[in-house]
Amino acid sequence: MKSQINLISFVGEGLFTSVLDSQVLVPLAFLGRQAPHVRRALLILTSVRYRKDPRVPPREKAIRATLPGATVLFKYRTPPGMPFQQRLWAAQLRTALRECGYTAATGPIVVHCRGRETAATAVAVKRHDPRLKVLYDVRGAGVDEVNLPGLLGWYFRRTADRDVRFALRGADAVNTVSHKLAQHLRETGAWTRPIPSTVVGCCADTRRFYFDPAMRAARRKELGFDQRFVVCYSGAMWHWQRPDAIAAAFAAIRSAMPDAHMLILSREPEKLLDHLARLAVPADAVTVHAAAHDQVASYLMAADVALLLRENSLTNQVASPVKFAEYLRCGLPVLLTPYIGDLSAVAVEEGVGLTVDFPVQAEQVIQAARTLRERLAAEGDHCRAACSRLAAERFSWDVHAGELIRLYETLVQQPSGTEVCATAGRDPACRQEL
Repeated sequence: MKSQINLISFVGEGLFTSVLDSQVLVPLAFLGRQAPHVRRALLILTSVRYRKDPRVPPREKAIRATLPGATVLFKYRTPPGMPFQQRLWAAQLRTALRECGYTAATGPIVVHCRGRETAATAVAVKRHDPRLKVLYDVRGAGVDEVNLPGLLGWYFRRTADRDVRFALRGADAVNTVSHKLAQHLRETGAWTRPIPSTVVGCCADTRRFYFDPAMRAARRKELGFDQRFVVCYSGAMWHWQRPDAIAAAFAAIRSAMPDAHMLILSREPEKLLDHLARLAVPADAVTVHAAAHDQVASYLMAADVALLLRENSLTNQVASPVKFAEYLRCGLPVLLTPYIGDLSAVAVEEGVGLTVDFPVQAEQVIQAARTLRERLAAEGDHCRAACSRLAAERFSWDVHAGELIRLYETLVQQPSGTEVCATAGRDPACRQEL
């Protein structure tokens, strides 16, 4: 029988972050089914501005229902980057550990920290609580993700760099979402210590995302797609997701294929719709749905290809967007730019997508879309099933949850210690609030 692992997953992005379900709740639920020796707890810090939001109580209830048998705690926090942030977040973590029943007699506790702020906080707490084993789950290039001008931007970039370096100096293990992100952290000198590590990117939930030819046919009939060539975009409309490029690509495709139709699955489609209107794409060539998370798969299946277009920036070069795995899992080949983490190369090498440059070049996009359309016409559901199968084999929690479990097991076997940063007294990047 395996020894018990005491785990607390520490999330600072709040209740309403777009990937909380797919990248936090789903793997924790998977652990509950497949790894009963892992004692699960979850701490979610949400901004105080949501304190009176009527959506909070039902959201909390839904999260608890998703994780039967786990201890789930919700607390409020100050916005990231505020003075004394680490001290305030550390108090919340210490309180949560007590509320989870992790007493002084409890053995090693794995703190799985999503992002730099929670990891830096846990490393600071570990100075006074050697039971903690900090797993820093690095989600991206923190400094490059700051998109603010002037003095405020300088302050937040400096804070991000400080948190990343401090967390990496004190963490007991590291997970990165791509090999390119791990390479970036080493090349910049942020990650220098030989500690246990793994690469687990954003994964799809194979129970919610799958390909079913009958369901595809039924949904296409319901939506009136008939023989149209349906191009899909699913997700939010943040600036790095480039709704302008998505619109430009579809407008180019439609100029060459008048039967092309745009399917948008989003709760906030306005930016993309505005860009499409500016490009004179008619309203009847676009369908918008704000599907619930457990219904997204059937709508994705109704499309033919998906778009994932990002500019050539560090943020994208090290990224692992979950929609890539979800697109493939639902049988959609992907038209994407060559700069998206490890995924662009996989798409081309495995024959499940094609790359186009950024900014969007109309002729290149049209040619790529034609190639994918011809492939689908020739191979049909065989091609779609191949995409879905690859996602299950390469980008699913069924495969990668085991890597995290092995990392947890490695951590609890390590001897406890209190040393966090050998250069903490000399390196300003390691001086943190206690």
